[in-house]
Amino acid sequence: MLIQAIAAGVVGAALLWLVLQPILSPFAPPTADVDPLDPEETPRGVALLALKEIEFDRATGKLSDTDYAALNAHYTAVAIAALEPPSSGGFCRQHGARPDTDARFCTECGAGLLTAAGACVACGFTAPADAVFCPGCGVPFLRTK
Repeated sequence: MLIQAIAAGVVGAALLWLVLQPILSPFAPPTADVDPLDPEETPRGVALLALKEIEFDRATGKLSDTDYAALNAHYTAVAIAALEPPSSGGFCRQHGARPDTDARFCTECGAGLLTAAGACVACGFTAPADAVFCPGCGVPFLRTK
């Protein structure tokens, strides 16, 4: 009987520790996912998949010709825009404009550069204004020395 009580106490203490550990331990910020994007996850890939999907929907009769024409024009323009490289270089959030058209990182701090439209120069993914990392490729936009 005593052994069972001790075992129950050990199991109870272990369960209590598992429950309270996330509350009592200091918060660790999530790590950024630095894996490269699949081709289907890039802006170009999303547009091309949308074009394939509307082609299929039109072929199966789910989409009218007028809707097809509008969607095809929109996603074709998105795919073409994703293929065009940025024309005026990028800017660093800490140091301002960088005129080098082929630069992907700031020469002063090493942070990733953004286009005037707010897209990552490295992968072309549009980032929110307050993003610390690129949602597409994980490049950090702010670096501390």
